[in-house]
Amino acid sequence: MSETIKEHWNRNASEESDWEYYKPGNPNRLEDLETIIRNPEKAFPTVVYPLIKKYIGDLKNKKICVPSSGDNKAAYGFYLLGAKVTSCDISENQLINAKSIADRYSWDIEFICQDSMKLDKIKDGEYDLVYTSNGVHVWIDDLPGMYENFNRVLKPGGYNIFFETHPMIRPFDDSRIDVVKIDRVYGDIEDFGDVPNYLWRMQDFINAICSAGFTIKEMQEFHSVDGDLDDYLPQEKNPERENYGINMKDWKQNPWAALPQCLCLCSQKG
Repeated sequence: MSETIKEHWNRNASEESDWEYYKPGNPNRLEDLETIIRNPEKAFPTVVYPLIKKYIGDLKNKKICVPSSGDNKAAYGFYLLGAKVTSCDISENQLINAKSIADRYSWDIEFICQDSMKLDKIKDGEYDLVYTSNGVHVWIDDLPGMYENFNRVLKPGGYNIFFETHPMIRPFDDSRIDVVKIDRVYGDIEDFGDVPNYLWRMQDFINAICSAGFTIKEMQEFHSVDGDLDDYLPQEKNPERENYGINMKDWKQNPWAALPQCLCLCSQKG
């Protein structure tokens, strides 16, 4: 499973990929970077950053590991806020892309090619925080193993914080804006196509975290930032989704607004 996922992301992040985000000079990518450089807090959802500050405090010289770092926005944000950052990803190409940006700005970030379920190149008790951004867990087939290794690499009393798609929205068909319709069973975890996906439930997160020796400190359910409700619109079928002329935050006009989009969970090593 891991090799299939690794190949998938190496293709997506290669020079031959048609995924526009990775093209040099892509305006969306450059805009993201400029925003983070101007205000590193913008690397995190508006609900998540206060939790980081509440439990981690001043980030200067804190050691932070970002497994499955992907686009590395979080890694850049942490670094610019003064942390010592290790970025880990299973895809060499994603790390090559991320390092090229870090090198361009002379950002001293450590990049290590690592499976998030193992982190076997990282010593025990190294970090103050392990942080994962949205879209990590769907690629993980061994949640308990991953959280055991998160616990292992943390210092005593260290924290794990994650930001993820809320499992509650997984069962719903998002092909229409005016109707919220169930199209899968909440307990159907495996979603296998060419690349495996794992649609974990709340109980899977909680059980894996607790069994690894963490104590849950706080949970937030939310829509991450203004405008993110637009992501619920059926973009492919309705490319002019901004022209609906409705209040996207009013659940009576947009039923998707009645559901939580995002989940943030903070836990501490026991």
